[in-house]
Amino acid sequence: MQGLAYLGLAAATGRASGRSRPARGALGLLTALAVLGAGAAAARAPGAAVDPDLVRVIRFMALMKGGFALAAFAGCFWRLARPAGPWRTPIYVAGPPLMAAGAIGLWSLQGLPIAAACLHLGLLAVLAAALTDSEFLPDLARLGRGRR
Repeated sequence: MQGLAYLGLAAATGRASGRSRPARGALGLLTALAVLGAGAAAARAPGAAVDPDLVRVIRFMALMKGGFALAAFAGCFWRLARPAGPWRTPIYVAGPPLMAAGAIGLWSLQGLPIAAACLHLGLLAVLAAALTDSEFLPDLARLGRGRR
């Protein structure tokens, strides 16, 4: 762990800056609320009869997308240990809850177009923010060269 701190990776050592703590708390709270809200909406039975094979396919896709939402939550929680840009922080906070709510909506077959839109908008937002964030995955090769 000390080696990671030496490289400047405070997020890997578990030290969070004071400014990022509210964002991490908001991410956890919004994700919990999204899961509870989507779970409550999912308690209703689907309005129309659906082919059982289609249900299996949609639920398998929802399970995979739920895994993506979990990975996005972990990545955003890790990234928010360090200050992010002014437009990236709201995306890192709102993207994973959207993805989780969408995955639960797909699983329950409730409002499929809205669930799919939430899921894919959250995924696109997190990917766009992460891929344009030079500090999301630090260049370990560049950081390692300074030690020689």
